[in-house]
Amino acid sequence: MKKKWAGFAAIWLALAVLVLIYTDPDEFAWHYEGEDVRWILVSTEQAQREEQAEAERMQQERLAAAERSAAMEWGEGESYTSLPMTMPAYDEAGGLNLMWGSYTVQLAVTTPEAFDLRMVSAGMQSFIEGGADHIDAGSSTVDLAFRLTDTARRVKLACDLPQDAVIHSVVVRRDGTGVFSRDLAAYALVVGVVLSVLWALRFDGSGEGPARRRDALLLTGAAVMASLPCLWDGLYGAWGHDLFFHLNRIEGIATGLMSGQFPVRIHASTLQGYGYAASQFYPELFLYIPALLRCAGVSLTASVHVMVLAANLLTAYTAYYSARRIFASREIGLGASVLYTLCIYRIANLYVRTAVAEYLAMIFFPLLAYAMVEVLLREDRRWPLLALSMTGIVLSHLLSALFAVLLCALAAAVCLPRLLREPRRMLSIFKAAVITALCALWFVVPLAVYSAAGINTSVAIDVDKHALSFGSLLVALPGMAGVVEGQEQFAYTVGVVPGLAIMTGVLLAAVRLYARGRTERGAKAAAVLLALGGLCLLCATDLFPWTWARTLRRPLSTFFMQIQYPWRLVGVAAPLLCMAAAWGYLADERRRSAGMAALGVLSVVFAGMMLQGVVQQGPALERDGCCDTRIRQHEYTYIMTEKSALEPGYIHVGGAAYSVTDYHKQGTDLSFTLSVPEGGRYIEVPLLYYPGYHATVGGEASTVTRGTNNVLRLLRVSESDALAVRVWYEPPMSFLVSQGLSLLGAALLLASLVRMRRWSAA
Repeated sequence: MKKKWAGFAAIWLALAVLVLIYTDPDEFAWHYEGEDVRWILVSTEQAQREEQAEAERMQQERLAAAERSAAMEWGEGESYTSLPMTMPAYDEAGGLNLMWGSYTVQLAVTTPEAFDLRMVSAGMQSFIEGGADHIDAGSSTVDLAFRLTDTARRVKLACDLPQDAVIHSVVVRRDGTGVFSRDLAAYALVVGVVLSVLWALRFDGSGEGPARRRDALLLTGAAVMASLPCLWDGLYGAWGHDLFFHLNRIEGIATGLMSGQFPVRIHASTLQGYGYAASQFYPELFLYIPALLRCAGVSLTASVHVMVLAANLLTAYTAYYSARRIFASREIGLGASVLYTLCIYRIANLYVRTAVAEYLAMIFFPLLAYAMVEVLLREDRRWPLLALSMTGIVLSHLLSALFAVLLCALAAAVCLPRLLREPRRMLSIFKAAVITALCALWFVVPLAVYSAAGINTSVAIDVDKHALSFGSLLVALPGMAGVVEGQEQFAYTVGVVPGLAIMTGVLLAAVRLYARGRTERGAKAAAVLLALGGLCLLCATDLFPWTWARTLRRPLSTFFMQIQYPWRLVGVAAPLLCMAAAWGYLADERRRSAGMAALGVLSVVFAGMMLQGVVQQGPALERDGCCDTRIRQHEYTYIMTEKSALEPGYIHVGGAAYSVTDYHKQGTDLSFTLSVPEGGRYIEVPLLYYPGYHATVGGEASTVTRGTNNVLRLLRVSESDALAVRVWYEPPMSFLVSQGLSLLGAALLLASLVRMRRWSAA
């Protein structure tokens, strides 16, 4: 026992030492020396010109947006849509592109006279807190602290240098870096957990010990293989259709947590600080993991890498556990896990589509398949697994939840005679449904409230234009030439296909079932999984009458159009087919070694080629780079919201002259002092309107409503030279009640899982 605990201590101590050794003292530090100082330094006059130019550009953008709104057109200006979504920290135009956080500037200065300097960012000055100082005459080293409340571009130093004054060097450093790398510590945490599990299995003296160690090593190997792009510097997903949307979700949760929100209802950092209610429409439970890492000082890139690593490890385990239980075979469980973890469609979700919510939901689909087998055909006392898997899917991705419900309904319809004969099974399904509903209430209630408020949620697409050709199912190596619109081209260039390793196993399973019937062990389960998975796969193609479905009357046509892309059904089919395929490879116990070798080689070769193509494209975001917050999705805002006309920090008083001082923004909390000598009709503040905002003006409650471009408008503006204004977000009571009920549901789910485990052990 002492050796065991000494091993754990040695693992974690070694990892801590390695983090210290490999920490770069200059990580997240940017140096300017000699002539290079000019790239970070501007005169006060130049800074004012740049600020004025940006203000004039935004004025023109607002006018153009007003014209589009008057013409009932909805869109963004070209200056918005043409902007790069990520930028390196060093900007070729001068300055730095920096994420939110606290920074310190160290200057080595020699000056005959005193002077003032401050941090500036044209158009984003409201994001900078602090960053101003007075430099005394003489030679000195000066430390200047500032904080960015949101991502800012082209951050520079502005000053009027006296004659003969010289700034020898400038070093900008993110606070808390250079001593103990938070990024390396996050990676070490994942590695430490894996090594600790492997070390614990080393002391398993039971008869199954060697098999458990073998399986753990192979599962870890498959997960590491699937995580290949995470082993390179930077964040990959250059073609990621949803990459920047999901990165901003993580950033929005992190900034919300830092400002005191929990759970986070408004992403205060998104859309240049105007806020975005994505969390009310898109499940975010599992994104709190990378968001908490961001709050701990881990970079956005490393936070996403850790999430991907964890997702791959969990996917490998759930697929293994589920298939092993269904077929009562470790080998088939292992084969299904390798096939699923290295599935082409799942890898496309990870790195090409960067469909974060979808690959998180795919963690739970194998468990859902196992739970359905148990509840419908075997031991219905394992219904907590059905509740667990459905809760995980619902709190990951709504569309996947819809597919999961349809899959469960189809399976229940097939097993209806058994359900009628054994009504206790229907009771088990009901209990799982109740607990799932309770656990999801904290998300579902806000979704219903905000949808009823008229916020745009339409994501309908002509579904028939995005079905796969049947031949796409046999694509082995999707090309890496970029995204091409069209069904067949889309399959080839993106990889929304199951992969030839799986399809080969499916063919073997079908041949085995045809030749020998259901006499072999596990044949019945394989046949059911093959039938359900095959049906889902065929529905992903144009063999299903999607054109006819689109012509149906509402709400049926709307339902089908909300599916958007039928090829998403490949993700539902994949876990079912992986299990059936693993049985096809490994059902013959005498040839299992050869079957496992073939399965492993095909999976690694096809997945490896695709992963290689991903990393050859170059990273979408460097470790110290900047992710823009100006997302381009139209949903989850009020109709006619012109994102390109949202100017950071812009405050407007209707019908009056005014000035603003003491501006401070912390998440969704905004405060400032307004000088309005003659009063005004209203105040518009730099926050998008959503129900739940409150405000006080001059210490008295103010009516909050929608203003120009759907920003927050306050209706009480009295005459004052120092009118204190405060705005904050407060979730309604229905949200708080739903959170309490979800906590109750989580407690019931945990208790039922514990009870099930005790029953299984007995």
